[in-house]
Amino acid sequence: MKKTKLLVMFGGQSTEHEISCISAGTVLRNIDFDRFEVKACGITKEGDFINMAGENGNIDVESIVSEKWAAVPDGEKRGIAPAVDTIYRCDVVFPVMHGIMAEDGSIQGLLSVLGKPFVGAGILSSAVCMDKVYTKIILKEAGIPVVPSVTVERRDLADMDAIRKEIAEKIGYPCFVKPSNSGSSVGAFKVTAESDIGGSVTEAARYDRKVLVEKYIPAREIECAVLGNREPKAATPGEIISTSEFYDYDDKYINGTSSTRIPADISEADRELIKKLAVRAYIALDCEGLARVDFFKDRETGEIYLNEINTIPGFTSISMYPKMWENEGLSIKDLITELVDLAILSKKENSRTI
Repeated sequence: MKKTKLLVMFGGQSTEHEISCISAGTVLRNIDFDRFEVKACGITKEGDFINMAGENGNIDVESIVSEKWAAVPDGEKRGIAPAVDTIYRCDVVFPVMHGIMAEDGSIQGLLSVLGKPFVGAGILSSAVCMDKVYTKIILKEAGIPVVPSVTVERRDLADMDAIRKEIAEKIGYPCFVKPSNSGSSVGAFKVTAESDIGGSVTEAARYDRKVLVEKYIPAREIECAVLGNREPKAATPGEIISTSEFYDYDDKYINGTSSTRIPADISEADRELIKKLAVRAYIALDCEGLARVDFFKDRETGEIYLNEINTIPGFTSISMYPKMWENEGLSIKDLITELVDLAILSKKENSRTI
């Protein structure tokens, strides 16, 4: 059987560059090389495209994970033209990339222009799901419960008194402050007093012109993996057991002290409700391929809120998305194969010529 030519893209210019490289390493170690002919292309933090030497099992995965691949002389760095040629020569692309300029529709737009099928959501869905403010707008319209919030624009920072007043009236304290377009909890803060809100909002605005301020929920963090195109299915939800006050960047990737529980220790009724809400959100936001849908379960009231949806979830050793499907009996190797098959099917389903 002729092998499918698969290109794995990784890196990028977002704050989640390092996580992308680690995720790409996991994917490259678990691809079915009997089924796929594999190449890899990295994007540095400066935006240089670098085609990795070798293919299949000969790709230097350790160099990708350790980021040694990006440390090449300037004269050897390649622009987008050679990368475009590599993309043209492949059958399908797996963009294992997180954050802005990657998961937000940017790479999806490039691949769409080049006419190549790719793993994950399309341009619109990727962009909307990356933007927490607009995600909430659509989820509210779909009748899916979300945490009450206030949006602060960077241009409004000059009138901090008005910002403090709106937050106090609509949200109160404590609250969470986060950039609308960011991931891995980068730029996110818990604010317990009104006197601290100015500095936190200003810092979060460094990462995006829109800042989301959400009501504090004493929550357990429940995650649900969704897989599919037109008929998506949800895995049994899992739970993040964080050792920090909230599941921040350090707790996710540096301290290594957080843990996971699959299935989540919640009632069967709550598990089914979360799976149902995850699929509803997935469809409402026009997702394809895969997504990890994150929920809060209020420890005091038992209420469940949808927090956010990630269209290219992590594939690191601690990442919940592949772990939840492994719990369902789907190995990471078979999961990757199914994602590539869904990407090829999506290209046909979304064709504008019937």
